[in-house]
Amino acid sequence: MPADPVSVVLGIPAAIVAAIYLLRSIRQVNQWETALRFTLGKLSGRVDPGLTLVLPGFQRLVRIDTRIRNRDLPYQQVITQDNVTASIDAVIYYKVVDPQKAVLNVENFEGAVWDRARVVLRDVAGETKLDELLTHREQVAAKVRAAVEQFVSQWGLHIELIALKDIQLPPQMQEVIARKAIAERDRQYVIIKSQADLESAKNFAEAARILADSPGAMELRRLEALQNLSAQGTSKVIFDLAKPYADVHGAAGIAAAMASGETRNVRVKGEPDEGEEELPAHAQMRK
Repeated sequence: MPADPVSVVLGIPAAIVAAIYLLRSIRQVNQWETALRFTLGKLSGRVDPGLTLVLPGFQRLVRIDTRIRNRDLPYQQVITQDNVTASIDAVIYYKVVDPQKAVLNVENFEGAVWDRARVVLRDVAGETKLDELLTHREQVAAKVRAAVEQFVSQWGLHIELIALKDIQLPPQMQEVIARKAIAERDRQYVIIKSQADLESAKNFAEAARILADSPGAMELRRLEALQNLSAQGTSKVIFDLAKPYADVHGAAGIAAAMASGETRNVRVKGEPDEGEEELPAHAQMRK
């Protein structure tokens, strides 16, 4: 039976429309995406990566990127526990682990997690002192991450990391911190120098005891000093070598007595009194 010309004329456009409709129904879901299919506004299933058919006008496909996303949190003005104003720049890394919750439970999960992270950052910084905020930056960031994670988990999100990139302080506070650091360095310098002086004093005391027992060694030390002075040639030094051994023995004895805590009276001129020792170059010395 021959075909009806009217049917042929109407069938060709219908076939073309059907082909176009079918081609428009083909959707591609990438490997890093998960898609949700909605039929007449109702969730009808999850679509895996690959090709799928979506009927235009009846069905809608919502794609969710499951890769890790990073969003910068601009400088946030915070007040620490010790009432210091600071500006904190942070970055947040998160991803979608439950696409259904991310689509159905919150309108815009990306903006919601961004706002929540800013609020929690201010709260945690307000409960932290400035020194702790500067020295334990990773611990503070971990507290922020845990607080944000507890809240956004109901949206099907997971916080991978929150990092504090920069903390800026007012110029006056920076000067105070710099002066504090200088004062701490000065304190360490004084402590180290006092310890060195103590060790030096102990060594001098031990040398004085040794020289007190060996006057010849002291004389050799004095001759060495003369040799070093003569090598310079820029000054004149007068030494009394009349009684070297007696003077040396007396000086070494005084040094040893001072190191051991004894008290000794020394007369410079005249005859020595009873119980005193004569030395020409020293006055009365007591510890």
